[in-house]
Amino acid sequence: MNFKEALKGRTFMLLGLLLLLFILFKMVPLLDAGQPTFWPTIIFVVCILMNMSCDIYLSPFLKKPDERMKAIRSKAYVYSYFAALIYMAAAAVLVLMEMTPIPVPLIFLDLVAFAGLTPNLLLILFFKRSAKLSS
Repeated sequence: MNFKEALKGRTFMLLGLLLLLFILFKMVPLLDAGQPTFWPTIIFVVCILMNMSCDIYLSPFLKKPDERMKAIRSKAYVYSYFAALIYMAAAAVLVLMEMTPIPVPLIFLDLVAFAGLTPNLLLILFFKRSAKLSS
């Protein structure tokens, strides 16, 4: 087995691990834990890393275009659309009522991160659930 065959299908995992190491050793020590921007930044980074992990897990299953995966994908996207609407409503309430010291761009970044993560998490949830029901 050569190096190219060993890396086949693991490219996203290696990119995710490199990104995680970069964030852990370069970015997190630069953040000040006392600032209101600390936790939104950490939440955004965690959402991006979880999204990459979900893509790694789902990539073999999404390559096969069978009817079950198409149904699971459409169901997950419909549910994630409504979840994104709820995220936007919650963010709008936080911003309009001035209930948080977090800057609006960071709230927007976290909103985008959650909206991007939700379909992948729902895909995994529905995929696991359908696997249990079929067996």
